[in-house]
Order: sequence, then C-alpha cells, then structure tokens
Amino acid sequence: FFLIEKCVTMMSATVAARKAATRLPFSKQWLSIRHSSTRAASASLTTVVGDESRMHNGWASLLAIAAATTVTTVIGTTTAAPTLAEAKEDIEEEEESTRILNWSGTHHVDLAPGTYHEPETQLELEALVADAYRKGQHIRPVGSALSPNGLAFDSRGMVCLSNLDKIVEINKDEMTVTVQAGARVSQVLDALRPHGLTLPNLASIAEQQIGGFVSVGAHGTGALIPPCDEFVTALTIVTPSENGVVKMTEATHGQLFRLARLGLGGLGILSEVTLKVIPAHRLVEQTSVLSRSEAKKQLPTLLKRHKHIRYMWIPYCDAVVVVTNDDENDLPLLGPGTEVSDGKGGKKKIVTTEDIKPKFSTDEQFKPLRDLLRKLLANKNDTSLDDDMINGMGFGDLRDVILASGNMLDPDHVKRCNKAEHAFWAKAGGIDLAPSDQKLQFDCGGQQWVYEVCFPSGTYGMPGTASIDFMEDLLKEIESSGLPAPAPIEQRWSSGSTSPLSPASVGPQVNESYDSKNSLFSWVGVIMYLPSEDFDPTGYRRQFITEYFKDKYCTLVRKVGEKYDIMCHWAKLEVSDDPNDSNAEVAASVRKHFGPSVVEAFNSARDKYDPKRILSSSVIDQVFDPK
Repeated sequence: FFLIEKCVTMMSATVAARKAATRLPFSKQWLSIRHSSTRAASASLTTVVGDESRMHNGWASLLAIAAATTVTTVIGTTTAAPTLAEAKEDIEEEEESTRILNWSGTHHVDLAPGTYHEPETQLELEALVADAYRKGQHIRPVGSALSPNGLAFDSRGMVCLSNLDKIVEINKDEMTVTVQAGARVSQVLDALRPHGLTLPNLASIAEQQIGGFVSVGAHGTGALIPPCDEFVTALTIVTPSENGVVKMTEATHGQLFRLARLGLGGLGILSEVTLKVIPAHRLVEQTSVLSRSEAKKQLPTLLKRHKHIRYMWIPYCDAVVVVTNDDENDLPLLGPGTEVSDGKGGKKKIVTTEDIKPKFSTDEQFKPLRDLLRKLLANKNDTSLDDDMINGMGFGDLRDVILASGNMLDPDHVKRCNKAEHAFWAKAGGIDLAPSDQKLQFDCGGQQWVYEVCFPSGTYGMPGTASIDFMEDLLKEIESSGLPAPAPIEQRWSSGSTSPLSPASVGPQVNESYDSKNSLFSWVGVIMYLPSEDFDPTGYRRQFITEYFKDKYCTLVRKVGEKYDIMCHWAKLEVSDDPNDSNAEVAASVRKHFGPSVVEAFNSARDKYDPKRILSSSVIDQVFDPK
C-alpha cells in the first residue's frame, strides 16, 4: 500500500496556524502561514488551495503542523486506474488555477485550469502523454520542485509523478533497485535498509524525486564517486512521439541512454529508473577547522585519504571547516579514531565511545551564535524571542535569524555573522558515527539563493591546484570588493560522468583513458539567505537580495570562473533573454561550454523523442533553441 496524506486546514484556523508556526524553525515558518486553506496532495509535493490558486511545495510535513486536520487515504496496488475520459471530467470540474512554488521560494509558476496533472498509474501517464502529443499540449515534468532555479517550471502545462512512487524491485544479486520515478530518495533509502543496502551517494538532502535526482545531475562528494546520474543502469521514458514508451540501457541505446538519464526532462518523462546500490554501512564523520593555508596544503592528501570530503570556506575569516566521512570498517590509519591491532600483525582504526564524546558542551558550542543574536535583538529593543526560544534553535535556525535580524546586504553585519559561525565550528568539531544515509545529508539552512559551478580539477592521482586557485581568486574578489558573502562557500568533489550534459562530463570517450576514469571535478556553491515572512512581510528585502545576488555575486563567480572552464549546476542555472539582464549571456556560454557536437546530439534526440517540444522549459529553450 502507498499513502497520500491530505492536510485540510479550515479558513478559520489561520490565526492558530500562525501561532503554530512560531514553534517551527524560522526558516520554515513562511510555509505554514502563507495560505489559510491547505491540502497536501503528497509528501513530496504540497498542494495549497486558496480562493484563487493551489500551491505546491516539497515540505508537506510542515504544513501538517500548521493547525491542520490530517486525513490519510490508503491506496492499494489493485485500485482501478481512472480512464483518460474520467481524468478529463475531473479536469473540467477543476476551476482553480494552479501555482507551483519551489522550495527556496525563488521561483513560481501559475498554470491555467486543466494544465497541471498528477497521474496515478503508468497507464494513465502514457495516455496523458499520448493525448498531449496529439494536441501539441505542453506537459513539462516536475519532481519535488526543489531546484533553486525552477528548472522544471513551465506555465504552458506540467505533470508531476508524485503518485508513481512504487519500489518495483530490489535485486541483491545484481545490486540494483528499480523504482518508479516519483519515489523520493528518502523512500528508496527506507526500502533498501531492511535488505542491508543503500545508495552509493546522496546530495545534501533526500526529498528529491528520483526522476529529478538523476535528470539534473545531482551529486554528493567523494573524489572517486561520480555524480548520481552514473548510478543509473536502466530507465523507462514516456515520450510525446511516435516512439511512445522507450526502455533504455547502455547496451541497447548507448549515447541516447546517457543523454536521457541526465536529460533535464527534455527527452521523455522518466517513469521508471534502475539504480546501482551498495552494502549499507556506517560512516565515521570528523569535523575540524583549518586555516586557509592548511586547507590548501592538506587537500591533495585529504582527497585520497577520505571517501567523502567537503570544505566550507568562511568569507572574511581565516577558516575552512573540513568535514570527512569514512566507512567505519575501512578507516584510514591517519584519520579519526583509536588505533588498535587488526589481529594480523598490523594496525587499524576503530571509533570508541570516548572518541565520539564531544570536547565542548552544546551550550559552549552555541554560545557565540546565541550571544550575537541576543545582542542584535537588544539593539533593536526586540523582545519577540525569549531565552527558551533562542536556546531551542538549531545551528541553521540561529544563523538564519541572526542574518535576518540585521541588514543582510551590509558587509559588516555579514562579517559579524561569519565570525560567530567560525567560533561555533571551532568548538562543534569532533567525531560522530551514523548510517551513511544520515551522514551524507546535512543542514542547508533556510530559504536561499544558490549558485553552484563545477570545473575540472585534474585527476585523483594528480589533483593539481585548480580547486584551491579558484577559491583563492574568488575570496580575493569577494573580500577586496566588500561583497556581503555569508558562510559557507561550500566546496565538494566528484569524479567525472559519461553523461554528455553533466557539468562533470568527461567528454566523448571511444576508449576509456586513465584521465577519464580518474577525472576529478570540484563543485563550488555560493549562497545568499532570504529572510522569512516574519522578517520581511512586504517582500522588499527578498527582492533586493535577489537582485544583488544575481547582478553582483553570480556575475563575480562567472568572472572568476572564466579561466577555469566552469559550468553551472543545471538546477541552479539562471538564464535570461533580456539583453539588459545580468544573465543575458549565460545561455550562450553554456552552449560554448558543451560545444556544437553535444548540443546537436541533444537536439537530435529531442527531434526523435519530443518533436513538438512539449517537454521543454524556458531554460532548455534558451540554451538549446535560441531565437
């Protein structure tokens, strides 16, 4: 059985919802009080029904808290699928428009009645796509709406597979899992756990639908671990073409398969995906703080020593937070833990209770952040947060509120915040042990603008200096110009991908070479946080931050990245056809990065599988079909 949770909040509960929201993390409050009447259609996409629109967002559980009455409908696998005619009747009865909002609140799209669809079966999806093909009606696929740039949004028509979320097969012999594309990463992890299996890597969160997870080239970190599209061994797409339903593997379709698995939703609607899995394991995580010079010197060694590693650079501070993760049964001798005999005449590392014991108490760790927040509130005579509320906040919530309590574009205010964050990490470091699917997720903070780029950084054997050179150039520009850059600037690494459209693509390979097999790519993400509705009831602050981030910060990153051959993460790529916009030249730069052969190959595949371009979006149109 599969569950769809429907949260129904009555209009009269608006005040109660607002009160309930004050008990939520500040970064999430806006979700609970934004509308007075709600209905959650699924755990991966929230439907908000107001007088004029329905809003979708990937955090249904938060809405349930907002004074909602929850009704759970159980749908069995034998439930008869509605016919296309019945679906049309439902559409005709629907008089409300649909609004879809991405998680970070940076993009939304409004769709006319009858142009947003949530099929409940594979057959219904196939009928829907076939009908759209005949009519030339747009039907852009959307997952959990987590992409910061709203990559999946298109006002001409959309389809979400949140109801197609079955775990089809777990094959321990082949070490694969086959799922419907609407299944969330977290659901897949839960299904694998009883079998002692897990996914090879994760992005920072696990609420993506699998279709979106692979289609945009999500990635984790690890010098020998490729982006997540490389985990795909087979897929099924429903195409708006005479080809209909197409099943693909590397053996049957070659480059078309590699184009489709990271196809941006432009070659067909992914309905089923088979992914590689690995044995479940626990990771030993070590968090420490290095100076910039130490981080530079140690990087080549750390990349080879640790399975997973990420750097978090703190602008205006000589500090880099280093987070490493290693299998508890394969700890590096020079890594964290206690050295013991391996019983074979050698040594090995283990993690003991004493190793995990923190050096500083929670109060000592959080003191710099709490003290700064209290000072900022006192300066404004703001008594809305008492000590109990402040002491109950986690790290991400504290940082969000501290930043929002001052001018978020004031360099001096941001420097104070970054300094307090540095002091926090200096005492919050240490060792922890937990299952890999817990350790590879982390707190990203509240709503934010994100711009992440990827660039080649040598090979695993010879990392080169590009990773650090880029960061030194970027920080120099940030700090010399006084740009209000909040922490962290996150840096991760991956090996390459054979998907032609991957930012970490190793290019066409006739014969695999050492450089392609051991290629190393660095991913660097910059952010600017957005204030919650409580701190910005008019939305003006968000507007100013948005304009500054796009016009100043992103432009600066692109300028620094010119000599590093950077490519933006597809889910964070902002383009514009306005010649006066700061993003006006981005689409052309993407085409130049991939080159004519890849662009032509993708468009040729679109001609085959989406000849009427009804799966397209603004980003795809501007990059691959420029006017």
